[in-house]
Parts: sequence; C-alpha cells; structure tokens
Amino acid sequence: MPSINHVYRLRIETLSPLCVLSGTRLYEEVDFYIGDDNKTTYVIDSNAALELALQRWIERQPSPEQQQADLLAREEKLRQRQQRNIAEIQRFEQSPPRDPRKAEKEEQRLRTEAQKIKEDLERLRRDQAEFAATGGTGPVVPPELLRSSGVSDLLKSNLLRKDDLADGSPIVRYAYAGRPEVKTGSSEILACVKDPADRLYLPGSSLKGALRSALAWALAPERAGQQLLSYASARDNRQAAKPIEAAIFYGQKRRDDRRVSHDLLRDVMRAVHVSDSQPLARSPVLLQVRVFPRGSPITVEAMPDGVTVSAVLRVEQYPFTDRAARDIIDFGDWAQRLQPAALAAIGRQRAQALIAGEQAFFKRHTGAAELSRFYDQLAKRLEQLNGTTAFLIPIGWGSGWRAKTLDERLRGEQREATFVAAVKQYNMKLNRQRSDRFRPGDLFPATRKVIMRNGQPWLPLGWVCVTIET
Repeated sequence: MPSINHVYRLRIETLSPLCVLSGTRLYEEVDFYIGDDNKTTYVIDSNAALELALQRWIERQPSPEQQQADLLAREEKLRQRQQRNIAEIQRFEQSPPRDPRKAEKEEQRLRTEAQKIKEDLERLRRDQAEFAATGGTGPVVPPELLRSSGVSDLLKSNLLRKDDLADGSPIVRYAYAGRPEVKTGSSEILACVKDPADRLYLPGSSLKGALRSALAWALAPERAGQQLLSYASARDNRQAAKPIEAAIFYGQKRRDDRRVSHDLLRDVMRAVHVSDSQPLARSPVLLQVRVFPRGSPITVEAMPDGVTVSAVLRVEQYPFTDRAARDIIDFGDWAQRLQPAALAAIGRQRAQALIAGEQAFFKRHTGAAELSRFYDQLAKRLEQLNGTTAFLIPIGWGSGWRAKTLDERLRGEQREATFVAAVKQYNMKLNRQRSDRFRPGDLFPATRKVIMRNGQPWLPLGWVCVTIET
C-alpha cells in the first residue's frame, strides 16, 4: 500500500530580518515605553501594568477607620474656616477700609474664600456619600488612572516605577534596542506574529504562499500562456488571477462527482501542508524601514537575521497514487514536481531571477551600495546550493511585489499591452493619475521597502534559505 503522506523536515535560516505582520499596531505610552536613554524600547503588558498600578494604589489607601477619621477632621477644619470667614465678613461690613481700592480687594478675597469653602464642602459631601456607599473601599477606578494618559503619567504618580521597566518585570513583555524613528510622542510599531508566550515563529501559511508564488512563476509560461493575455479584462482585480491560477494548479476533472463540489478541490496545493515553525526564544528586533528611494519611515518588529527555525512539509500522496482519486481528478505530473529536489530547483530558479532583478534595480541608484553588496553575496550563496534540496526565497511583509506575483511573466512581447491595461484598470500604482500615465516599458514597481541603518539603506526584508531534509 503506498504511503499516504511524504513528510520532510524544513530547516529555515533567515538571511535578512523576516517580518510577518500580525495586523496589530503597538502605540507609544500604551503598548510600549521608550526608556530615558532613548536607546531601549520596552513593550508593555498593559493589563499587567494597570493591575500593578491598581494594587499599589490600593496599598496606599488608609483603612476605613482612618478614612472616617480623616473625613471628620476635614469637616471640622472646613467648619472652622467657614466660621472665620463669616466673622471676617461681618467685621468688613461693620468697618470697611477707607481706601476704596483696599476695600474692593478685601471684599474680593472674602468672596473667593467663601466660594472655595462652599466647593470644598460639596466635595466633602460627595466623599462622605461615597464612603457610606462603599464602606471605605474607595472608587471603582482610582482617580490617578482616570487622569493617566499612558505609562509616563503612571511613572509620575509613582504607581509605576522605573525599576518596573527591566527584564524579568511582570509588566515587560520584551524589549529591543532602539526606538521608533518617528519622534512625535505618538509613534507606533507594526507588530509581527508571535505565539501566546510572545515567541517569534514563521507561519506555515507564509512559507506555503511563497512556495506557491515560485511554482506559479515557473509554470505560468507553459500552462497559462493564453490566460496571461486576458487577465486585465476582469471587473474586479481580486478576480484577475483566478484563470491563471486555475490553469497552473487545477487538476483535470475526469467526471462529474458530488465529492468535487467546489473548484478549489481541484487545486493541487491542497495536498501540500506546511506547519508553523517552532517558536524562537529570542525577542524581535526593531527595524526602521523606508520606501526606497523616497518614502516615509515605518517602524516594524521582525525576526532577526542569522537565526534558524524548523518546520514540517507534508505532501499527501492519495490524490496522485489512488486510482479512484485519479479517476475523478488527474493532477498529471504534479507528484514529481512536488518532490524535494524538484521543489528546490524551482525555488532556486525563482531566486535567481529575483536576485538579478534586484541587483539591476539597486545598481541604478546611488546610495544603495550595501543593498547591492547583499544581493551580490546572495547570488554567490545561491550558486553553492546547486544540486541540493535547498533554495532561497523571500517571505513576508516588505519582500516586495515581485516576490508575490508572476513578475516579468506578466510582461514582454504580446503581454506588455495587457500589463499596461491592468495597471490602469486596477490602479496598480495606487494613484489614479500615475496609473493612467503608465506606458509600455515603464519600470514597475518603482520602489522597494528597505531596512535603514544610520540613515542609509542597509538590507532588504525577508530573505531565507530553506533546506528540505530528506
């Protein structure tokens, strides 16, 4: 009986910082606090910080007996102030100063004091009523927390202390060197995916998506030539790629069968499963990213470069080996294409094309020497992988439009007119005027997201080396 699954261990090494966004943002003073040295950013567990502040506030509160005594003492002092004020007003009325200016000034002082006494008495009555209602347990929400607008205010009130912002503190989730480049007092950080224990990992869906893109790029000319000439005619850009994907990935339906109730069941990639990687016991790094050559700063978290994680690739064999399954959907030669050596070869071909394109892009720009150097080294690394089951691939946020699409397969010769029409039809420049001005042969995309260091372009995002261990 044939094996149901082929299972392989994947070893994934990050060659540049990897950023798979979680979709959440961290906000200054609420989710993170910048240390006094401006060199460390502490990511805060807001719930734990509020609980700690509340506990300290409770510890500061006097006992019910002491509160009752304080209320009585306040009342006695206010009564004495009120009596003094009344006596002073009577004396003033009986014998006011002869100087009109002094008389006016004294009258104003007495009126102001009387008003303050009235307000303090009203405040006392409210406090007495609250004491009677709660038995001295205090307000539901401490006033210091209501007045607080963030971590700095809690530090000023001493409900939090500077030594709470340190490794091992119950309110610090993790910390990283540096701070967001935007220094407006309301900066934010795009957070990357982490498990419930705040450990970084690579989602299997991200790696599977990158593999799918590489396979689509490699097979599109052979399997979707006709569809590459007509994708600009879709009314909705979300539908434009469906005919291309169907031509590449869908098996041939041999007969109608109620078990094939949806076309997606014909997609061969449903037989490919990639697990999430095991978590990484390291804090994320803080990156300053810009859209090159000109763009606003973006601060993100990322998995650092130079680390290795592992995952599992599982390829179901039933759709390819079972006669009954093949009588319903024929996937042709996909069983061979999904073998480790074949997958790795396609990955290397895709990486070679991507690297060559990025080398050409950055060599056209001054001030990108570090990026050019990185891609030159990456090309050498790729050559060393020939004949192995390893390949290079970019993953995640910032890896770029080229890595996630068919890239140059959409352009050239007969397809250039279709691509220009798609740019205009789907507003692919994200600006209607720029999209409408797009012409055959124009550069697309014209920008890249790059990591900055010391104000200079430094590295791209998301390049990894994947080894399929057989």
